[in-house]
Amino acid sequence: MATLKGAIRAYSSTVRKIEREQQKRAREAAKKFKEQQKLQEIQDAKKAAKNWSNYVEMLQSVHKNCTNTIDWEEIKREPKPIKPIRTSKYSDFAQKQLDHFHPNIIDKIFGFAKTKIKVLETKLIKAKEKDENEFNIANENFKRELNNWEELQEIAEEVENQNPEFYKKALEYFNPFSDIGELGTQIKFSFNENLIDIELYINSEEIIPDYELKLTSTGKLSKKSMVKSKFNELYQDHVCSSVLRVAREVFAYLPISYARINAISNILNTKTGYLEEKPILSVIIPPETISNINLEKIDPSDCMDNFIHNMNFKKTIGFSAVEKVEKSK
Repeated sequence: MATLKGAIRAYSSTVRKIEREQQKRAREAAKKFKEQQKLQEIQDAKKAAKNWSNYVEMLQSVHKNCTNTIDWEEIKREPKPIKPIRTSKYSDFAQKQLDHFHPNIIDKIFGFAKTKIKVLETKLIKAKEKDENEFNIANENFKRELNNWEELQEIAEEVENQNPEFYKKALEYFNPFSDIGELGTQIKFSFNENLIDIELYINSEEIIPDYELKLTSTGKLSKKSMVKSKFNELYQDHVCSSVLRVAREVFAYLPISYARINAISNILNTKTGYLEEKPILSVIIPPETISNINLEKIDPSDCMDNFIHNMNFKKTIGFSAVEKVEKSK
């Protein structure tokens, strides 16, 4: 019986030891899981805060990206596309194989010669078709390149002659505002020799987040409503940045003396109670002035003071409608 009791005690001790080890491993696993979960939460919070910060920065810096200036003289020096020459490289090779075919003794005995000649003749027909297809493709490419070259040559010539009709064609050809989403919803142009008049239907305030995301000292994500004055100033910067970007794009293509850009938005008419499309910023920008500004360092709203402009903005209420600015002013 003593031996049996000893065995039971030893067995019970082993079970308890195993249970303790299992509980220890479970606690360690739970602790590790919580640490990993916390680390993931911190990483997710950092990513969310960074994405928010990057987005806000983008709203205020759309003016920093721009097309490289077009060198119209260089375009005029572009050589005329060369018309392709019809070749017969495939048919020449097939013809050579047919001309140099000589039936061997087996061909003569079993009558294979006619069959082989027929195969070579078929190859010759297909080779001629291949030569023709390659020429047709090259010729179609040439026609497209020639039309493109002629169109661009005409645009380059007339743009340098300050022909307003071709200012429009130049912008339509290069289409710098094809992805207008970061600037607004629509853009319209009118031209004369030295001035381009632009109406930019600016993005609404909905593009601005009404909250702020920040990391706390413990690595958690803090979300709070954005102060109205900060919200309005951020929207003001976005509007001014968008206007600067439009001016830069236009000056990259056209040798004009001024661009008047009118940022159009839906503004509440307090007399009627309805929203109306009105300018909230109107500015005349000469290319030489904007070229002397360090656009990487500016505050877009403050930058408007470099130009003749109309803007009625208050931190507490945002934009109000303004009249289009006139150069004489």
